[in-house]
Amino acid sequence: MQKKKRRTQPLHFPSVQLTDLPDGHSKHRKSVLEILDHLRKLDEYTSIKIDLAEVGRKKSDLRAALHRAAKKEKLESSTVSDERNLYVFHRKPKTRMRL
Repeated sequence: MQKKKRRTQPLHFPSVQLTDLPDGHSKHRKSVLEILDHLRKLDEYTSIKIDLAEVGRKKSDLRAALHRAAKKEKLESSTVSDERNLYVFHRKPKTRMRL
């Protein structure tokens, strides 16, 4: 059987080397890793209090990054916030109600 030659399709978007990316492409990474590491060390009755002004991150962006990383690591977590702080804690697994 004769193999068909694959044509390479032209790219629709330009490519850029990772070394040429701006420094902010993983700006939450260090904060998120530290928070999740801290969370693993806590019991289920304690939360982490994160001062958003001190961290210098937008609440919604940091929360989204935390949820993505926790899900990836299969770590059940939840967040609650007020004007100044973000609280991160272990989420209790959902239990099914029996009737």
